[in-house]
Amino acid sequence: MIRLKKLGHIQLRVANLERSKAFYRDVLGFRVAEQDPKHGDLFMTLGEDFHTLDMAQHESPETARGPARPLGVAHIAFQVASYEALGEAYRTLLQHGVRIERAMDHVNQRSIYFLDPDDNRLEIYYEMPGALARFPEGRGDQNCELAVSGAGEPLPAWLSERWPRSSTATWNSSTSSSKDS
Repeated sequence: MIRLKKLGHIQLRVANLERSKAFYRDVLGFRVAEQDPKHGDLFMTLGEDFHTLDMAQHESPETARGPARPLGVAHIAFQVASYEALGEAYRTLLQHGVRIERAMDHVNQRSIYFLDPDDNRLEIYYEMPGALARFPEGRGDQNCELAVSGAGEPLPAWLSERWPRSSTATWNSSTSSSKDS
């Protein structure tokens, strides 16, 4: 078995490289590590690694849309270090005019989902400390959709909750068993 350590990078083929660079830099906080005009790739990072994202201009973006769009990444997930940081991410996305598609309580983590300028689905999530140890047999199918708000609307109440609660038993007894379809 291969023992992977973490997500290394994702390559995205984008319709407009400069627009995507601005979105990932100005909204999500990536830094440009290298932009190679000769080969066209843009490498962006979040920290110590050379790159987390490798972006390339799609050679024919007008034909890459709709039902004929080639298969690609379902979504890219970025983890934040605290529940407060998840709330800050939510507010920042709204401030930049990004629509939150949905928010989920996945028992071990809470997530927000949205699209980048090329309609790539992105997720930002906070995972509770010790999630792997808390759920050694998995989390079950107990996902619960959370309320979302748009620009100019009050923020959803779940963003100001103390989370995670002290135990999974508290979550199970106080939450309905709605499923994520």
